[in-house]
Amino acid sequence: MERLLKVQKEIKAVDLDAMKACEIILDSRMKPQKSLGILEELAVRVAGITGQPLNTLEKGCHFIASADNGVIEEGVSSCPLEYTRIVSEAMLNSFAAIGILCDSLDIPLNLIDVGIKGDIERVYKNLYSKKIAYGTKNFTQEPAMSLDEVIGAIEVGIEMIKEKKEYDFFSNGEMGIANTTTSSAILYALTKQDIEKVVGCGAGLSDEGLKKKKNVIKTSVEKYDLFNEKPLEVLRCVGGLDIACMVGLYLGAALERKPMLIDGFISAVAALVATKIEPKVKDYLIATHMSEEPGMKVVMDALKLKPFLDMQMRLGEGTGAVLAYPILRAAMNIPKVMKTKDEVYNLFQ
Repeated sequence: MERLLKVQKEIKAVDLDAMKACEIILDSRMKPQKSLGILEELAVRVAGITGQPLNTLEKGCHFIASADNGVIEEGVSSCPLEYTRIVSEAMLNSFAAIGILCDSLDIPLNLIDVGIKGDIERVYKNLYSKKIAYGTKNFTQEPAMSLDEVIGAIEVGIEMIKEKKEYDFFSNGEMGIANTTTSSAILYALTKQDIEKVVGCGAGLSDEGLKKKKNVIKTSVEKYDLFNEKPLEVLRCVGGLDIACMVGLYLGAALERKPMLIDGFISAVAALVATKIEPKVKDYLIATHMSEEPGMKVVMDALKLKPFLDMQMRLGEGTGAVLAYPILRAAMNIPKVMKTKDEVYNLFQ
């Protein structure tokens, strides 16, 4: 806990002077002011994060946090438990969607086993075995994690960013059967929104399964009195090791003054938890894709962020975030490469 408090204290606010300088540069270029919309917003946001008005974001890195969730015992998922391990290995072999997209865009993918119930026996250079536990407990019966476990998983995320800090920016996703239940429970507790707006069918639940899922979430949040608890306790009681690890990734990126791209409902809920733990983290986040999962609107409203892609996806894994890499890189070149009106006139008149 002391280390987490130390990280919180060391996270700096974004550089408002660098953001203003970037805005001045953009407004001086040969274009109507603000005519490049989100591209300009991205350039200014990154300037604040790095403390430099002009930036180059060439090297990005994607993380997947994988873990199992004991609440699967309640019939809240249409997929079997072993799916987490199997799909994680498919990701490592670039057979799953996120692996295919990362390969297509030449983005390094790193998978963190922070809590899979079972072990990946094969050796992969991009697999990081950081297991805190072999899955969480069934939170309908007892809290999902101990305090040591949730802190340990957060620290794994912080350490992974530190280990990869040579990269210019990051994105993250997850793999964990039943983690739309854990993330929805967290969101329900933190926002106190109508459960109908927060909980979706995840990976294809039936109407009966969805009803059960909502009931599991509602009764468990009430059982632990989570409407009145701090975010770390909410995460401990009804969260998952994958979400805790992603919380650490967000904290770690802010600590290193690097942008972190959000995509997917579960990734976004982890971002919300991170900002509740340390509010300065919010300014280091870039929302990329609007997931089809119904609770995504709730969490984006809570974060006061607006994704700029809407591709009707709800897979998670960070698929939308990696698709935003070329957009982010291009946005950085606008203030750096575009010339002023006078410069263009002098060149071509």
